Amino acid sequence: MNKYDKDNVYKLDPSDYDCEEEYLDALRSCWQDKYDPSFKTNIDVDDYDTEEDYRNALILDWQETFDSKHQFNGFNFDKFTTIDDYLVELNDRLNWIKECDPEGKYSKIDASNYDNLIQYKHQINLRKAWKNKYDPNNEHTNIDPCDYNDVEEYHNALKR
Repeated sequence: MNKYDKDNVYKLDPSDYDCEEEYLDALRSCWQDKYDPSFKTNIDVDDYDTEEDYRNALILDWQETFDSKHQFNGFNFDKFTTIDDYLVELNDRLNWIKECDPEGKYSKIDASNYDNLIQYKHQINLRKAWKNKYDPNNEHTNIDPCDYNDVEEYHNALKR
């Protein structure tokens, strides 16, 4: 059994290589081609002996490089194969924020938790409605509607 590629996903035959390190280097090249083909990260594939470790390092790098404020922690990173896939999703979410919350009043709502703009916009609109109904004069600036999952919780917090 091949300890580096148990399911033979990359169709490399270990017997074609003179030593284990040559085979591992060939696999690393496959990993690089799969996850970071345009070399957009500073992660060196040669530092990793498993595909999972390499991929996890890339994911951390993507977050630190493109989302250093960790504004989009709701992303399910397993659905991204390449950094380009991730960047498309990230840019979509940034555009949603510009469209739905340009002033950043509702920034605690993580746009990466939603599958589409309609779902995200609905959450923003709910919080706006709660605020308009229960705090129209903005008297409770220390109570953020984004901290509450439903209108009753928010309303009760305002009553205290």
